[in-house]
Amino acid sequence: MKKVLISVFVLSVLFGSLSAAPFQTLGMLRTPDAYVLPHKAGEILLVGYYRDVAKPSTADPDRSKGFYPYGMLSVGLFDKAELGFFGGDKVYYFNAKLKLIEETLKIPQVSVGLDNMLSPVNRHRAQDHTDPNEWSYANHPDKTDYEYWSPYIVASKQVVIGGINWIFSLGAGSNRFTGQVPRSRVFNGIFYSVNFSPLRNLHFQAEYSGHDFQAGVKYDIGKFAIKFAGQALEDLYKTNGYEDNLRLALGVSYLFDKYATSKRMPDLRELAQADDLILTDDALVAVDDTTRPKPGVPGTEIADGSLDFSTLPDSDLVLDGSKYDQLSPEIKELMEELTLLRQEREKAHKALLDLRKWLEEQQNR
Repeated sequence: MKKVLISVFVLSVLFGSLSAAPFQTLGMLRTPDAYVLPHKAGEILLVGYYRDVAKPSTADPDRSKGFYPYGMLSVGLFDKAELGFFGGDKVYYFNAKLKLIEETLKIPQVSVGLDNMLSPVNRHRAQDHTDPNEWSYANHPDKTDYEYWSPYIVASKQVVIGGINWIFSLGAGSNRFTGQVPRSRVFNGIFYSVNFSPLRNLHFQAEYSGHDFQAGVKYDIGKFAIKFAGQALEDLYKTNGYEDNLRLALGVSYLFDKYATSKRMPDLRELAQADDLILTDDALVAVDDTTRPKPGVPGTEIADGSLDFSTLPDSDLVLDGSKYDQLSPEIKELMEELTLLRQEREKAHKALLDLRKWLEEQQNR
């Protein structure tokens, strides 16, 4: 593990120019969520970023167009905190996030964090500083995204809507999270994001970072993930020269959680079980005393203490084609597992009957 961390650090230092591309924070694209990596887990992210910036005109033309790779390393601590390091082109900074409230079935997860710690972009409202003789980052095309010491608070919640898993996040921050012109500072520091997964391992993401709109897609392949996103997409719809701006990023990440004993975010089904609820595609069904099995009641036990499989309720669920297609991949997989469990139950029931028959034959001899 130490060799892996050192290697990623060296790669990050050797990378080329740095740009305010997606995947630079502990969460979504350019906005954080409330979830943290589990203890003893780490994530490595390598990104190739293409930037072609025509406006503002004060941007350095030598840095406004080109391909810029960079890297990020994140680690989880004590299932409560996450630290991240971002580096490239003489700009290196740290991100930190601390979990305050853990997500339950009804309560969102809440965390606080600090982005761009020790960033060399040590000016707030960086767009007001345009003299490169006074400040070396004055003509950087994305300088406003690197304002140092940018605190925030964010809440995130998982839900299932229409058989699709969704993650919603809403937060507020200062400095890099605020707009740079009066119109964009109406909702000063407010950011939000949404992640939905219509297919297993496929995620679509969209967000507002406080002054820009981003969108992207992520596909998980085991511990690896491939990410593609665009930043400041609102520029494409402007008519003042900004419509020629283009920012795209393609990244590959690897999650190392061999020694972790928990997950980055809670499983909705585990939360439902903890609250005595059954998670279905449409609703949460409470388990009360009328539905909970009781000792000695026919269908749960027999006189000799063995489980009577023949009287257990049928676990099959029959749905028409349209309803089945609306189910999430996780629900479909669960239904398949239930079918396999029923088949195993029937085999065990047959074996139990054979055993009883043999015992009766031995007693009659």
